[in-house]
Amino acid sequence: MQEIMSKEELEEQKEMILDLFRSTERDGIDKLADYLSDSTDFFTAPASTRFHNNFSGGLAQHCLNVYENFKSLLEIKGIEMSEDSIIICALLHDLCKCNTYVVETRNRKNEQGQWEKYNIWATNKDVDIPLPHSSRSIAIIRKFIKLSIKEELTIFYHMGPYGGEDYEYRNMLKAANEKYPQTVLFYVADTIASYLDEETVTD
Repeated sequence: MQEIMSKEELEEQKEMILDLFRSTERDGIDKLADYLSDSTDFFTAPASTRFHNNFSGGLAQHCLNVYENFKSLLEIKGIEMSEDSIIICALLHDLCKCNTYVVETRNRKNEQGQWEKYNIWATNKDVDIPLPHSSRSIAIIRKFIKLSIKEELTIFYHMGPYGGEDYEYRNMLKAANEKYPQTVLFYVADTIASYLDEETVTD
């Protein structure tokens, strides 16, 4: 398992995110920041096991990438959203991924035909809150801070058409996108980060 971020880079990224949280002055944000620092692996977790940003610190980096993309897209399209809402949505939309990934050891043959051990990121299936991806993030956030309906919808629909397959979900996604164009841009920001800004590390 290859790691590409140094301890110094991880710490710098952590402080950048904590500074952004503090700038919102949202009631409860300090407790949320403490929770992330003391009770989760938010700042050291990967964003995925095999795809984008699958390295230590990848989740936090992904959230920062989404933050930058979302701000840019809102500005380009002339759609308003407060800075604190942008921060909350971008940095917390994947909060459900905290404490989800674990390191597992596997065996493989090397070029010399000998067996060797190597580490990979794997998913811990035992989740605290048995809700789907976006709903789980919202449930965790709500323990600490209040969300506006616009923020909640932005986070809930951040996977766009991949967040649900049933007829009702597709209709509600359409309605949310029409009423709150921020939801469209956030999905695009997340997709750009995942496919264009970030890398997949292979051993």
